[in-house]
Amino acid sequence: MRAGLVFIAVVFALVAAAGAAATSKVIGNGVRLKGSNVWYAQGKARTPRTISVRVVPNPAQPVKVQWSVVCQRPNVHDPAYHLDATGKSGQTSVSAAATVKLALPYPKPPACVAAVYATLGKNGRLTVRILQT
Repeated sequence: MRAGLVFIAVVFALVAAAGAAATSKVIGNGVRLKGSNVWYAQGKARTPRTISVRVVPNPAQPVKVQWSVVCQRPNVHDPAYHLDATGKSGQTSVSAAATVKLALPYPKPPACVAAVYATLGKNGRLTVRILQT
């Protein structure tokens, strides 16, 4: 009986995670900076609810993530000229594969640009993806 309940709980958790991943849109992929253990990614988000970065090191190891998000409000009189560009930035360290949520400068921005630098602690490979929901 307990095994059945545990199995059902695991299935529900996997379905919830898959549903959350299905609503995320990849807006940027990382590239390795030549001769270093640093990856860079940038992406443009249109009307994001959230912006996050997914890092997956191979082999598992510490990763330092530095990020910046700048959002703009459009000018109703001249759409080519944006007003009120506001940014947020930060850094964090993770010890293995992780998703880091980036702070938006204000709620419900119409347009944002996100930039991420991710640095491996040792040699290896790293997958970096910027996600928007």
